[in-house]
Amino acid sequence: MNAAARRRIAAAQKKRWAEYKKAHAAPVEEAKPKRVLSAAARKHIAEATRRRWAEYRATKEAAQKTASKPARKASGGRAKKSAAAAPAETPSS
Repeated sequence: MNAAARRRIAAAQKKRWAEYKKAHAAPVEEAKPKRVLSAAARKHIAEATRRRWAEYRATKEAAQKTASKPARKASGGRAKKSAAAAPAETPSS
């Protein structure tokens, strides 16, 4: 097929697609205006967010403090060896 024939076929195909698209065009919807927050509303949201984060950090910090303290033993320190616990040395004669 020569180049001229390919150009004619391409032009005819483009023409068919143009007619199809014109007949089946989707209706154009109007863009809704964007909603805008007032300055007071924005301030209120920001304060609430800061309050929530402060509460979260306080809870997390309190949990860390309780977890970082090791539990102490009732004896109050290292266990001392008693004489009864040590094996008795017997002289061999």
